[in-house]
Amino acid sequence: MELVIEMTSVMFIAGDPSGDIHAAPVIRELRHRLSTVEVWGIGGPNMGAEGFNSLMPFEPFNRMGFVEVVRHLDFFLKAKKYLIQEMYLRKPDCLVCVDYPGFNMPLMKAANKLGIPVVWYIAPMVWAWKRKRAEVLGKCASHIACIFPFEVEYFSPYTEKVSFVGNPTVEMMKTADLRSGEEDKKVSSILLVPGSRKQEIDRMLRPMLDAFRILKKEYPYLSATVSAFHTLDKSIFDMVKEYESVSVSSEPLSVLLKSARCAIVKSGTSTLETALSTVPMVIAYKTSRVTYEIAKRLVNVKYIGLPNIIAKEEIVPECIQDEMTPSALSQRVRRFITDREYYNSTIVKLSALRAMLGAKKPSAEVAEIICSVKSR
Repeated sequence: MELVIEMTSVMFIAGDPSGDIHAAPVIRELRHRLSTVEVWGIGGPNMGAEGFNSLMPFEPFNRMGFVEVVRHLDFFLKAKKYLIQEMYLRKPDCLVCVDYPGFNMPLMKAANKLGIPVVWYIAPMVWAWKRKRAEVLGKCASHIACIFPFEVEYFSPYTEKVSFVGNPTVEMMKTADLRSGEEDKKVSSILLVPGSRKQEIDRMLRPMLDAFRILKKEYPYLSATVSAFHTLDKSIFDMVKEYESVSVSSEPLSVLLKSARCAIVKSGTSTLETALSTVPMVIAYKTSRVTYEIAKRLVNVKYIGLPNIIAKEEIVPECIQDEMTPSALSQRVRRFITDREYYNSTIVKLSALRAMLGAKKPSAEVAEIICSVKSR
């Protein structure tokens, strides 16, 4: 039986492109249940397309790494103060925190003091670092909506209101066709996915392009496509003009993956979408030296890539920080080109990830949770 709730106002905080993409379907589902609800807070263009009202420009929130955050600390402090004031004045029926833990944790605590229910969607990676956050969320959140099945056990000691709601990337790709190894024999394109932030492009695109140049000399038939996140200024991809047989495309990643033999992908949500498209890849990542050294001391994980973390084994290779060189990247991609058995076995392992993540529809699950916390 569908709940009928007089909910009039829901505040969302999603501070990065991934959160914006994954929150948008939740807002669509919520407005389907509650057609007159006002949905507001911080969000991007995908949320805006669903009737969301963003109180501040989205782009300044999209910062990554310790150094970047410290450089813009004044902005974040002022934004936090302003949003808490708005929360106090508007008194939303629910606050939905979408990932973005460094910023969202103080807002959750403020909402808790005001008696506003909090739904946390896309739980902090407490299995990797800052495990204390599991206890804080257990005390402050009305419900924790996890997107990986194994995450629930980290929060369950502190709350009963935690559940696996399904994975948003799986939902987004539900109708996508899986490729077969036979089809891949005809494909000669390598997809380069350097990220959705300018700082990521600055650090990672050049090594990816240089790796392709090495491979192009050995295999002249190869071509490459650079995935350009649609909100980025196209001028930051000007370096691509220096390379033969390389194009830039702002088409959705799901479209680009259909014509890719293999890929080099910046660590993050894109690696999961690539895996679920069964495209063999090399996972790459490089950040500032300061950020990396701090993270290395805090993070306790064997792998950095989501496909490997979910599978609990290295099903695709990783090139991280100092190992992210053109030589290392090209060496790992070369194996996908030359070793057919390795290539096909990687596709089989990637195909198995979809079953691990199940078939739940997180947008519907989370919308229902938002309605239910108001009814208590």
